Amino acid sequence: MKTSRCLIVCLTALVSSAVFGQQAGPLQSYPVATAPGLTKFDLDFPGGTPGELVTAIRTAMGRPLNAIVPSEDAKLQLPPLKLARVDAAQLFHALLMASHHREVHIGTNSGHKQSYDYRDVYYGFWTSGPATDDSIWYFHNDRIFPLAAPPKFARFYLLTPYLNRGFTVDAVTSSIQTAWKMLGAPTVPDVSFQKDTNLLIAVGKPSQLDTIDAVLRALRAAPLTAAAPSK
Repeated sequence: MKTSRCLIVCLTALVSSAVFGQQAGPLQSYPVATAPGLTKFDLDFPGGTPGELVTAIRTAMGRPLNAIVPSEDAKLQLPPLKLARVDAAQLFHALLMASHHREVHIGTNSGHKQSYDYRDVYYGFWTSGPATDDSIWYFHNDRIFPLAAPPKFARFYLLTPYLNRGFTVDAVTSSIQTAWKMLGAPTVPDVSFQKDTNLLIAVGKPSQLDTIDAVLRALRAAPLTAAAPSK
């Protein structure tokens, strides 16, 4: 109950901000109506889907509202809205601002240090050009788009020292694959062994490539129990 009351207060404040043109950041281009002419209405929306919100607005306005909601967003739950003397443009702008948040993506750069990627995301109804009672509003949910996948890197491992100690290529790669499996990695790097050069080439995420480094360190420290191959 406290959460709903706080959200209602925040939305009311955001509507007032929109009326006076106080917009910032990437939302400056959002069509907020300040000129007279748009139908004003009171809305007491208990929360629900975008389609249910559109139906509630149509009832409150007493006239049609052109709106499109993609099927993938049809079941998204919107918060309760209780507003007085607003128009559709002000209401949708307030909903957009209330949904705004920042997603943080943590990755690893080529120097094996963590890097942070920030992206502002929000959902709501948008329209093209100045808002009118006949505008066509479309619902856009920025949250459904995943953050860009972190870049892949290539690493090269010379296996000659391990082969000379009696380890086989299959034994080395099997240990690496087992580690990835035990970590529960949904995807693993691509690994290829080049016989001509004894190079093991791996391409993938730095955090997963670190597993190969750890396995090879362990093999270097292992006691020499296997006979070295004859030259």
